Amino acid sequence: MEKVVFADSWKEILAENGLKTFGDLYYNNKKKRINSNHRRNVSLFELNINGETRKFYLKRFRHTYIKDIIFVFLNTGNFLSQAAFEWSNIKLLKKNGIGAPNFICCGEETRFGFERRSFIVTEELKGQCLANFIAENWGKMQSEEKKKILVSLARTIKKIHKAWISMPDLYIWHIFVTKTNDEYDFSFIDLNRMKRHVTNPDEWVENLGRLHYSMIDKYFDEPTRRFFIETYAEKEKGDKIEKLIRKIRRYSRKFSGRRRSKPNY
Repeated sequence: MEKVVFADSWKEILAENGLKTFGDLYYNNKKKRINSNHRRNVSLFELNINGETRKFYLKRFRHTYIKDIIFVFLNTGNFLSQAAFEWSNIKLLKKNGIGAPNFICCGEETRFGFERRSFIVTEELKGQCLANFIAENWGKMQSEEKKKILVSLARTIKKIHKAWISMPDLYIWHIFVTKTNDEYDFSFIDLNRMKRHVTNPDEWVENLGRLHYSMIDKYFDEPTRRFFIETYAEKEKGDKIEKLIRKIRRYSRKFSGRRRSKPNY
């Protein structure tokens, strides 16, 4: 059984571009693959809409395991496909005033009530991937401007955690940045492993450990990382902040040890 859910008027817009069914979208031959593993892949495709070229991301899921089904159920109380779960995570972030991709549509193919494969389409975010932004601008920025970015990012992540959300894929390259009226705002992508109803602070510390790992030495020295953590920690001082920093560094080393290659941007 196949099912596709569209946002707003996108059903008609996509149909005008020959994308009507689950198969049209899942096997879209106009796409260019940009990321892939044995369970999911991400592709980029373009559409001409009212004379304007717009970019979209197609994320496809396959080989869904029982543990994936259980994970989604524990987070939502419902049996959702991987794509529908990511869509619901987008809605949850936006409900809490946190930047996330714009949903276009998602679809699923089921057999005997279980997901065989699914997909989600989102429109390209405005702004720039934070890793690319840092690579292009960090070296020529004044110290105060760097601090402004770090403060805004730390407060945004704190806002996520205060909403009882955990982001296990919190890396610099999964964050997009925009600047409006001299203020920096952030959006987050790759949300299919996002967790809800999190009350264990260690899960949030682990998020920060992943982010710390992705803040490479080329741009972020230890005083810079410490400033970020202290900003995130808000009123924590003394032994508590030192303990937090040690735990984040420990997680960061753990993730680094798992990787065959170091991040570079």
